Amino acid sequence: MQFRNDIQGIRGLAFLLVFIFHLNYNWLPGGFIGVDVFFVISGFLMTSIIVGEKEKSDFSFYNFYLKRLKRIFPAYLFLLIIIASAGFFIYLDRDFWGFQKSVGASLLFVSNLLFARGDSYFGARLEDNPFLHTWSLAVEMQFYLLLPLIIIFIRKRFLPIVIILPIVALTAYANISMYLSHDTSIKYFSLPARIPEFLIGSLYSVTLKGKMNFSRTNNNIITTLSLGILILSAFLMDKNTPFPGATALIPTIATANLLVTGSNFVSDFFAKKIPRYIGELSYSLYLWHWPLIAYIRYYNDEYSLSTPEVIFICILTGLMAWVSYRFIENYFRKKNSPVFLRYAVSGSVLLGLLTLFLPKVAEIYKIPDIYTSPTFGVDSHNQKKTEFFGDRAAKSPKILLIGDSHALTIKPFLNYIGLRNHFSFTTVTSDGIIALHGIKRDEIPSYGMKFYDAAQQLAPFTEQNISQNKIIMINCSTFISPPSVYETVEKIARNLKHDQKLVVFETYPTVDRDPIKINRDYIKRTSRKFVVTINKENRSALQKLAASHHNIYFYDLSKSKVFETAPFYKDTLMYYNRSHLNVYGSVSLAKDLEKDFMSFFTPILNEEK
Repeated sequence: MQFRNDIQGIRGLAFLLVFIFHLNYNWLPGGFIGVDVFFVISGFLMTSIIVGEKEKSDFSFYNFYLKRLKRIFPAYLFLLIIIASAGFFIYLDRDFWGFQKSVGASLLFVSNLLFARGDSYFGARLEDNPFLHTWSLAVEMQFYLLLPLIIIFIRKRFLPIVIILPIVALTAYANISMYLSHDTSIKYFSLPARIPEFLIGSLYSVTLKGKMNFSRTNNNIITTLSLGILILSAFLMDKNTPFPGATALIPTIATANLLVTGSNFVSDFFAKKIPRYIGELSYSLYLWHWPLIAYIRYYNDEYSLSTPEVIFICILTGLMAWVSYRFIENYFRKKNSPVFLRYAVSGSVLLGLLTLFLPKVAEIYKIPDIYTSPTFGVDSHNQKKTEFFGDRAAKSPKILLIGDSHALTIKPFLNYIGLRNHFSFTTVTSDGIIALHGIKRDEIPSYGMKFYDAAQQLAPFTEQNISQNKIIMINCSTFISPPSVYETVEKIARNLKHDQKLVVFETYPTVDRDPIKINRDYIKRTSRKFVVTINKENRSALQKLAASHHNIYFYDLSKSKVFETAPFYKDTLMYYNRSHLNVYGSVSLAKDLEKDFMSFFTPILNEEK
């Protein structure tokens, strides 16, 4: 296929869309469509190459796959080695397991499958993961495995209909799946949901290449409208837009129009030196920009980037992309297969060794787990199992603690007070949302859907335990969002037996950023000030709930003086992230509130006795 400078320029545009979106999605809310532009170009070019070689009876599966690997893998492997090495000095020990999985999945081009599972509830967020952008390369490599099978074994005259059918079927599949699940994240990283975008390029390659060439005026009109649609999509779409699916057809068809329309001034512009040069570097630019952004966000635990940080990212991205393009991409393009294979094997082995052994070196900086993760009561968290805590020998009423991760983190609080004041309790808790029926699925944001589904599976077990206990205690990060949580708790109160009581906790405050990332020790090292936030609306709602039901009692954990210096207490870390107490913090809270809590709780205990 003849090399086209204008396609390089369109690649440059695709990168810029993605880059601006990644720097700050408020600047270009739909800039993520740049990835879809890349997919259309890949489908168009690869189909053109395969069809051309097929017509010459010169196609070889081995050569096709080897060329794709030689084009993509050297710079990619170089990036993985450098970024993985840096990560062991930036990532916290508690996040290493997720980091290692990301490295391995990226190396094998299956990271899209890993990231489709979403965030770990307690771990690093996806927006902090330096390998998140590799999902698109994984999807592209997976598509390359399928494309030749379609084109080589189907006669040319049947190709258009064979390509159109999966476009229609898989687009419908993506839309229906997103509608039924209320979740776009799985389909966003999904190969089946993305195949139509590649195939749009394929369809235009086999049906319209060389045929959309009218007068230059008409060509200008077509490409201007197509470019306008593409740019408008980048501004008007956002992270709440159902995507991919039918919506993705808008920017992908606009891109395909640019690829096949004859002589026009839009193509002339993209063929000029600067757009063309950005396009030449676009692969390496894409590889390097995201890890730099992600590491800065992870280290600062803040999404927003300062102006100096943006300038730093732009300069270093450009520098590393030039090095990668000049000394890696171009070098291996000209080398024979044995040289490439030696590099691929030795580099992969090196990356594997780094991934396995560097975390062990980094363990010298490890912070004890009790400060960095939930370690108490986890056997009754997210599973159909209860645990006993407090004074098991005491003859106290049957007490049950339920709720989300905030209930998990006050288990040490209640255990400490229970041991000293002779009551015991059982627990069953879940991530993200309380495990009760009645919470509405359509109120859950897409990123919380997997936690909702897991909690709903645990709901019958939780409700069974509620029926078997006299005093039910509930703690949640919020009772008012989604609104059906409050409605569900109120329904429980109405349906309690005459001898059952319900205690609802106003939970502890949150802080504005992860103190472990900022402090990097459990002893206070940082001078940075943290913003401590109490959910006053939640507290008011719970007070109102308790006031309107004779069997509901309200207790406010946030009133403790230990939070005056949060996230530290006595210069020791008491939170393991922005919104969760660690064991030390929970016990410190118990020591401060013990007398106050027992003056509240003793009448409830005595009444049940």
